Amino acid sequence: MIVKKPFLFVVITFVLAGMLAGCAGTPVETPGGQAEGKYGGTFRLAITESPKNLNPVHANDTSSMRVVYQLFDTLVGIDSEGELVPNLAESWDISEDGLVYTFKLKEGVKFHATTEGGMETANGGREVTAENWVWTFNYITDPDTNSARAYFIDMVKGYDDYREGKTDTLAGVTAKDDYILQIELEHNFAPFISVLGYNTFSVLPREDVEKWGKDFGLHPVGTSPFKFSEWTQGDRLVLSRNENYWRSDSSGNSLPYLDGMELKVINDLTMQWTEFNLGNFEAIEVVDDPYYHEALEKYPDSFFRRPMMGTYFYGMNVTAKPFDNKKVRQAINYSIDRQGVIDLLRNGRATPAKGVLPPGMFGYNPDLEGYTYDPVKAKQLLAEAGYPEGISITLQYNTDDIHKRIAEAFQQQMKEAGIELELKHMEGAALFEAMQKGDATFFRLGWVVDYPDPDNFLYVLLNSANFGPLGNFTLYRNPEFDRLTNEARLETDPEERRRMYQEAERIAVEDAPWLFVYHYTTEQLLQPYVKGYTLPSFGEHTAKFYDVWLDK
Repeated sequence: MIVKKPFLFVVITFVLAGMLAGCAGTPVETPGGQAEGKYGGTFRLAITESPKNLNPVHANDTSSMRVVYQLFDTLVGIDSEGELVPNLAESWDISEDGLVYTFKLKEGVKFHATTEGGMETANGGREVTAENWVWTFNYITDPDTNSARAYFIDMVKGYDDYREGKTDTLAGVTAKDDYILQIELEHNFAPFISVLGYNTFSVLPREDVEKWGKDFGLHPVGTSPFKFSEWTQGDRLVLSRNENYWRSDSSGNSLPYLDGMELKVINDLTMQWTEFNLGNFEAIEVVDDPYYHEALEKYPDSFFRRPMMGTYFYGMNVTAKPFDNKKVRQAINYSIDRQGVIDLLRNGRATPAKGVLPPGMFGYNPDLEGYTYDPVKAKQLLAEAGYPEGISITLQYNTDDIHKRIAEAFQQQMKEAGIELELKHMEGAALFEAMQKGDATFFRLGWVVDYPDPDNFLYVLLNSANFGPLGNFTLYRNPEFDRLTNEARLETDPEERRRMYQEAERIAVEDAPWLFVYHYTTEQLLQPYVKGYTLPSFGEHTAKFYDVWLDK
């Protein structure tokens, strides 16, 4: 494969050598060589929240993405170290001007032949070809589909004309033959290849999508190692082995090893921990802070931890009082002790956030001046903003023991600064809907990386082009910030992009549309008999299970 890159810049560890290493058809290296004893068993995982939608074009929350990654495949993949690797595209070529991407597709990949209850799928288990990708990209970007992340590829040629109904198809995506897909851009976009690894851009079977319509998310059909079997919303979701999966291990044995997966919704973290210790789960989503040290002691070789590219914050609707005053927003940022709360309530399992971008992200600025804990300064700023007697505000947060404890700690700290904080807990779906509509004025949110570029944080979450459902829930607008984040999308010089993003982040920190709290770590606690698991840097919800097996 030849990758021409004069105009291509791939951030952080997405080195081009990573693209070339191990094409999608290369067998997976697995422990122990032979597959005897590896096949069988169900991987049982306790999760805190039920998935919202299993149609990948609508799955933009971690609870849904966790399942989507087991059912669907993208052109390119992102491995556990955050490096770009081939997936359903086994190779690609980029034109000298950086505008034309030509993908060589892997042959022999098939859609799921059966689904829930052994029912035959509408597609019949047929092979995936380039025309399927053309249809998929048209479906994703069709305004009637209403995908919240379609605009991630708004630089594809003909995107605007197609969205506006001026054309019947997306001009920039074409099939040259059954296994050659070509995508042409209107302009350079530095992280384009890495965007294609995001779950929205998974190949879909037209027959099944059209059969189920808007209910496809309740009856998903993909190409990945597991097939959809059963879903009782709010309770459990069951996946079964895809007998026609395209990967094999290093000995030529078909994958996956597992018979299936079962995800059980338990939002009580104490119950998750108890059930895990009774052997009723292979893994739990969260090790609650009271059990952290016990987990380290009891499971030293199967409690995995690493930094994750994600940020935990409280958003403020800057169009609503009192958050329409920058000094109020700054005062709120000075009113909390980030490190103290992390140490007391999170066992040090996070990094205090000075700004938007997490450590490890291209453009992260270790010298950024953030907010310290200074209740005296907070009071002074409130007085200057016209609130000498302080303010009373309400935080809306989704139901979770961790979120509740953190919010209660901040509630106590803010009192010293003259801020009365009322807490209102909500189900995740209800809170998300309120944020999309602009009805949430002060809300908890966590954002983990979709594609490893500052664009995914600064442009998506704070550029005024993305008000509401597109990501900017705070309705923040700053013309200079917008200019920098717009131009950085087109810039091909890495150092100039870095400068632009760091300046944009400095502006956002000064304007303070968020209460910057902390940057995540990601963890996964497994039973010692679980083998082959790797914890991804993007978060445990992005883990793949095609080569995981149970040694029991």
